Amino acid sequence: MTRIPATVKILAASLAFAGVAMAAPAPATDATRLATQYSDWAGGRSNSDSLVAGLRNGSPITLVTNGANRSVSIAGFTPTSSMSYGSVSAALANAQRSLARVGIKQPTAEQIQAAVVGGEVVTPSGATTMFKGSVAPRGTTTPVASR
Repeated sequence: MTRIPATVKILAASLAFAGVAMAAPAPATDATRLATQYSDWAGGRSNSDSLVAGLRNGSPITLVTNGANRSVSIAGFTPTSSMSYGSVSAALANAQRSLARVGIKQPTAEQIQAAVVGGEVVTPSGATTMFKGSVAPRGTTTPVASR
């Protein structure tokens, strides 16, 4: 009977463990998790990616949504500064709640912009509602995020 040295057994076990570890999927990043969470609400993954990256880095955000009768809604803005992922999450949750309170579940690009940085929105009932915004656009002195 052949004896296998202990070092060979340890090496074989280590290689087997490393192979399993390499095959495991990488955990989702905060950016990926947030973009996935808000994708449907924002009108698609490219919009949610733009929102998360722009708010996180303080960089320009461009949103494009498609509406009824082939209408297209386009909006763009730049936050005052970068935000933590926790602040990005809070800002997007606040914007989503604000729009839902007035009956808007699938917002246009302009409605998202108004909920995020402030502005007027016409509700489904035809009323005009002013939103304070959950972050400040570049060029203002309002706090970066508010609840």
